[in-house]
Amino acid sequence: MSIADVSFLTSALTEFHASAVVDACTACSITPEQLDGIGFHGQTVWHAPKPTKKLYTKLGNTLQLTSGQTLAALLSTTVVSDFRSADVALGGQGAPLVPLFDSVFLRDSTRNVIALNIGGIANITLLPASKAEPVIAFDTGPGNVLIDASTTMFFGKNYDKNGSIAAAGRPIRTMLEQLKDHKFISQKPPKSTGREVFNKSWLEKRIRTTFQPSIPSEDVVRTITEFTSWSIAENIRLFADPTSKIIASGGGIHNKTLMQLLKNELPKASIITSDEIGINSDAKEALCFAFLAYRTLGGLTGNIPSVTGASREAILGSVSKV
Repeated sequence: MSIADVSFLTSALTEFHASAVVDACTACSITPEQLDGIGFHGQTVWHAPKPTKKLYTKLGNTLQLTSGQTLAALLSTTVVSDFRSADVALGGQGAPLVPLFDSVFLRDSTRNVIALNIGGIANITLLPASKAEPVIAFDTGPGNVLIDASTTMFFGKNYDKNGSIAAAGRPIRTMLEQLKDHKFISQKPPKSTGREVFNKSWLEKRIRTTFQPSIPSEDVVRTITEFTSWSIAENIRLFADPTSKIIASGGGIHNKTLMQLLKNELPKASIITSDEIGINSDAKEALCFAFLAYRTLGGLTGNIPSVTGASREAILGSVSKV
């Protein structure tokens, strides 16, 4: 990809986001000019929070394709963008940034809370009842990524709607035990992972060693779904309080089989969705970056050093005004 391509994509993505904002404002019977501000994360195309020998800098670096100034000009309103660079400059990972939102809106002074996000990768934020204890957040392993891969491989579908395919199958024990042997699951936090680790190629290799043509395809999806629920629960058993109140969000909460398996794995936990407390589970991350933009415009910090590893708290983002 050339520099020209990067420049073109930045403009195209910014224009796409501008159109989305206009559509959202129209649905709410307001104009973009009436907004106090927009939190604009953009598309991450490079993230190297720790410097390497190949780079001519002592700083980590991260790149999201955004143009806050362009978006501000197109919509005639204030835009906050580039949320991760300041944390990275202070030695942090630049992620995750959602835990501050979790800490403000989900914390409970009477019991420990775990904010669970089941996206492609699953991650949790540990919110102790006592504010004297630090907030910790980390990835637990696969969320929807392997389930989606298995439904594509065997059924030609992008995902298992409502978990109905998994519900019709039974676990393949040899495959399940092999999947459980992945070292990341028991690795101590802080830790993070992604599709470079848990992906279709990795899954295909495991399936080839245990799958036989006589086994129903539904059993494979069921096995992957059980592994996913187990990996989330195992991280909670190892590194958190398994009797916590768990507030789940992300696309994975729509998989009824996955959610029921998770409840079976953690019988002493209270598991609800963020929708049940008034936070749209599909829009939580968007709400988070609106919240971070609000804090930036108010001169308030947006990172949690105990989560990202930064040397101190920082006001995040670049402000663009027209």
